Amino acid sequence: MKYRKIVLIHSLSFIIGFSFVFIILGISSSALGKLLSNYQVYIMRVGGFILIILGLYYLDVVKIPLLNRERVFHLQEKPVGLLGSFIIGITFSLGWTPCVGPALSSILIIASTTESIWEGIFLLGLYSLGLAIPFLISALIFDQLLGLLKKYSAVVRYSMKFLGVLFVIIGILFFSSYWNLVIAKISQIFAL
Repeated sequence: MKYRKIVLIHSLSFIIGFSFVFIILGISSSALGKLLSNYQVYIMRVGGFILIILGLYYLDVVKIPLLNRERVFHLQEKPVGLLGSFIIGITFSLGWTPCVGPALSSILIIASTTESIWEGIFLLGLYSLGLAIPFLISALIFDQLLGLLKKYSAVVRYSMKFLGVLFVIIGILFFSSYWNLVIAKISQIFAL
């Protein structure tokens, strides 16, 4: 029980580290989008095209070697304590391109078209939360984790395909300028 608490605390510090980087990226993307708001139609079309390509990458229709590379930062000495876990979270966010790159890129594209910087922070906060949940669950059940990974490995493969289809659909909506119409309809539904 003692070790589970330590693993959980270090996992939280790690999550705060990568969330910090992703939220800073969201702020930057939103700010850049606001700066280039006169060109939003073109940005959405280019972003839609990129989302379609990323979706096709997830569906294994196109190969993008750049997304298959992983940057690994080797720390001479592993930082100790919670600060060390935070720093490793930061380096994780900067170097784990194959898994987070396509999804992160698409969310940054969406964040660049938002009305305010807070919306970009919100989007990247949700993205960080989505990445955080598996790490938290892993920290809580780390002794049973290996068996679960073997048992449900097919789920990961199908979830990547689902994500690919979702990217293509969102990319088409962006490219065709129907994204704002869809967002308006969703807002009306939730406003009721």
